[in-house]
Amino acid sequence: MPQTKRIIITGGPGTGKSTIIDLLEERGYPCHCEVSRAVIKEQLEKGSDLLPWNDLSGFSDTVFKGQTGQYHQAEPNKINFFDRGLPDVIAYLRKDLLPTEALDDLVEHYPYHNEVFVTPPWEEIYKNDEERREDFETMQAIHNALVETYEHFGYTVVEVPKEDSYKRVNFILKRLGLQ
Repeated sequence: MPQTKRIIITGGPGTGKSTIIDLLEERGYPCHCEVSRAVIKEQLEKGSDLLPWNDLSGFSDTVFKGQTGQYHQAEPNKINFFDRGLPDVIAYLRKDLLPTEALDDLVEHYPYHNEVFVTPPWEEIYKNDEERREDFETMQAIHNALVETYEHFGYTVVEVPKEDSYKRVNFILKRLGLQ
């Protein structure tokens, strides 16, 4: 009997996650976009301070709620891909040495596929923009926090090779036994 699978694509900002998600969606897979980027864009448009560089705790609560909703929106009995997962919120907080205990307990109730695909720091493709303000060094620290956090929660971290986007998608699908 088919079951719903939730596959996470994660990594530091600007490492090609969204491009991979877009390509997976083109192939017909249900995909869920990055909540944090949408929240940043919305808050910038409002002129709000609920942004990761102004109020990481408040921003993280908003993103966590959005990702929880996204988790429940997964298409039943299909493989769903997510541009980041709930543990990402914890990783960002841990990177800045902020408390995560309340969220740690909640994450246990939202399991994803046991393998998490991580796009590594890749300076050649990294670009800043209005919603992505981290420098490359900060991005590397985020990457490290993500890997540590996912491993802490018992996930197997699979690094996606630094190749063109189509090869990255094929790597993920092959690893999942989908091609």
